[in-house]
Amino acid sequence: MALKSRTLALVLGVVLGATWGVTAHAEDAAGSASTPGGAGDAGAAAKKAAAKTGGGAKTGGAAKTGGGVAKTGTTSAKKAKAGTSKDVGAAVRKLSGAPEGASGPEVRNFQAFCDEWMQKLRDRETYNTSHITWDTHDGRVSGDYVGYDTKCTCIAREEPGKDPIGKITYRETRYRREGASESAALAAPATAVEQSDVTEIFRFGKGRWQY
Repeated sequence: MALKSRTLALVLGVVLGATWGVTAHAEDAAGSASTPGGAGDAGAAAKKAAAKTGGGAKTGGAAKTGGGVAKTGTTSAKKAKAGTSKDVGAAVRKLSGAPEGASGPEVRNFQAFCDEWMQKLRDRETYNTSHITWDTHDGRVSGDYVGYDTKCTCIAREEPGKDPIGKITYRETRYRREGASESAALAAPATAVEQSDVTEIFRFGKGRWQY
């Protein structure tokens, strides 16, 4: 009876041990299966982080710098176009006989106009001499008139986009004549009473010098 009881206990122990081993193996298998799942979640998280970082790469410095290079190229093209326009303008002025920044009596034939103007002043002096207003004092007569020096300075200047300007500078003198009579006063040398330098400015327009 005692031997039978021991045999039964041994069999029961073997059965229980096998059951426990199977259960433990099942639990280990379940744990191993859950581990790859966790790795999958970590991989998914890594992919999300990588995707987020890659999205930031859309605003990369290389792309932005390339835009700056394109903009610089456009600016250079504009400058080149402006320079070409200036060259064309200079060529047009040269062909039209209007040199850039020209100055001197030869501009628009200003010297000829200057000579003509000074002749008009000499004619005016002749007129002034023949129309003196005479004053009589103590049996003598005296009278003043205005005369003009034959020397003068004539210069003109022409600049792009502006009307040519000419200047004539000459000396104006107020003379006095005195004598026992008008004829005697006209025959006597004139005395300079007052002198001043005069500058007259003229503009070239409508094909001629205007005053």
